[in-house]
Amino acid sequence: MPIVPLALAAAVGTTLAYSRIAAGRRDGIAVTWHRIPWRGERSARVVQLTDIHVGPTTPRRVLSRVADVVRTLDCDLVALTGDYVNASVFHVHRMTELVRSLPAPCVAVLGNHDHWANADRVQSALESGGARVLRNESTVVEGRHGALTIVGVDDGRSRHADVVRAFANVRDPERALVLTHYPNTAEEIAPMRAPLVLSGHTHAGQIDVPRVTAMLAKLTGHRYLQGFYRVSETTELYVNAGIGHSMHGFRAGRTCPEIAVFELDPEADERRSTVLRAALWD
Repeated sequence: MPIVPLALAAAVGTTLAYSRIAAGRRDGIAVTWHRIPWRGERSARVVQLTDIHVGPTTPRRVLSRVADVVRTLDCDLVALTGDYVNASVFHVHRMTELVRSLPAPCVAVLGNHDHWANADRVQSALESGGARVLRNESTVVEGRHGALTIVGVDDGRSRHADVVRAFANVRDPERALVLTHYPNTAEEIAPMRAPLVLSGHTHAGQIDVPRVTAMLAKLTGHRYLQGFYRVSETTELYVNAGIGHSMHGFRAGRTCPEIAVFELDPEADERRSTVLRAALWD
């Protein structure tokens, strides 16, 4: 695309976005609550956090507030779906602190920023906090109400996803919850017939300019921006707006930080969602 149109689009987008920044900050953390029909024998409550990006753009006070909120949600599992750092691992020890403050069990996959910075260092920090990191593998989590199979597909944006390997030991994919950072990877996961894929990566556009953000996302290959998408007859994708920021440290409009809660309910006959709010700053 020519430089002039890009510059013009950026100028217009910036003007519109700044008018929405105050609303985004005022909204605080969106706690989105989703009741999901599930084929498992028992129910489970899963809390998803993603795109935390520890460092100057996501300071400790934000991490502390997020942990406070998560501890009130009485969950069976905390699912972390990648991008815990930005361009380096200088602040990665804060992820160890955060994971230690979250309810157990905690299962994680890596994102593109983690691979670009130092995947092994990020994995070590998560594991030091008590998280189980899945890199194209699966595990069974024993919750209060029974077992839940979790499949972790590594990041597709950095070309580390291996769906076949991730599902190699999964006996019943149609009862498995899948974690992966890059939403587009859900298209590779769909043939496995897993019912739900949790992802992040997009920050919901981070700067919400009506119509413009969605258009630019599609032009850059981001087919899934925020919320639920039906990827196939059997597979649904959820794209979480995330907690932190990459590089510039603000969000605007409807892209406020998100903690997503999923009630996997064998008795539910349809999906239902609601949005609660929690203050980001004390």
